Amino acid sequence: MDQNSVYRTNIIGAGEVGCAISVGMDKNSVYKTNSFFWDTKGNDILGATALPFYGAFVSEEKCQLFGDVSGKKMLEIGCGTGRSLQYQGERKASELWAVDISEKQIEKATQHLTACGLSAKLICSPMEEECGIPVDYFDFVYSIYAIGWTTDLEGTFCRIASYLKKDGVFIFSWSHPIHKCVVAENNMLAFKKCYFDESWY
Repeated sequence: MDQNSVYRTNIIGAGEVGCAISVGMDKNSVYKTNSFFWDTKGNDILGATALPFYGAFVSEEKCQLFGDVSGKKMLEIGCGTGRSLQYQGERKASELWAVDISEKQIEKATQHLTACGLSAKLICSPMEEECGIPVDYFDFVYSIYAIGWTTDLEGTFCRIASYLKKDGVFIFSWSHPIHKCVVAENNMLAFKKCYFDESWY
């Protein structure tokens, strides 16, 4: 395998259709697939996945993970349309930075932040890659429902650690695996898939 390869095999379709297709994908293929998704369908799932919400039932108002961000330098991993950056900017963060794999999301974030009277340094790049983000610079690095799109979790976490000041903080949220199993029907939650099914979804 070359250095751009993902070191796992993806299983697509198991459980849902009764069979599995094994697909070895290199990083560049995954980047293209992910970028295409966020360029074309990404806004369909961006509902409550921006600050002040960390996901279902959890908010910054309840948890106070950031606290007072006035004068702080912030970097968002996977900024989408810029709603979380807006939240931080309105709370007087001194600098807003972000990286996102999708050019369309970067464009939308730029438009949104401009309309809100805010500015940010936005970089279109996979989160795993060197892309010109300064090291030992940020008070906070955060990611709201984006970190799971990485092809290299350990490498991404190491890169994020390098961006933070000595006492900087990394905050992220991601979906719990139970979410793929449960659906809301008739004001009740119903299990539609086995929790232990590790198939691709």
